[in-house]
Amino acid sequence: MSASGAPLAAPVHAVPVDGLIAASDRLEGWWTLRYGGWTLLTPRGGRLDLSELERACFLCLLRNPRRELLRSELVAMRQHTKMRTLNVAICRLRRKVGDAGDQLPLHTVHGIGYVFLGKLREFAEP
Repeated sequence: MSASGAPLAAPVHAVPVDGLIAASDRLEGWWTLRYGGWTLLTPRGGRLDLSELERACFLCLLRNPRRELLRSELVAMRQHTKMRTLNVAICRLRRKVGDAGDQLPLHTVHGIGYVFLGKLREFAEP
């Protein structure tokens, strides 16, 4: 109570934007791209720096939600990328996410390519 008898306002704590995003991601299962797609936040709070090819794959998946993407579409995103390079990048990405304590919901569609079955969004920086 203040000297006048009025109740004091409750203290306000600033929560960083990263903290708000991470908290809602854990609750709702979102995978979030930050900083122009160079960083991936996992639903469990992991923060992964992406390689150029990993970033390109995620941006392509973001533009084509829940649709099977042909390997050839993903390879076409970057000049001089070969199918083997893409396959190795996907394998490393899965391992990187696993090391962060999550499982990447990127599924291989036999003979076609990949589909991302999670919730993926991009956080637009101000």
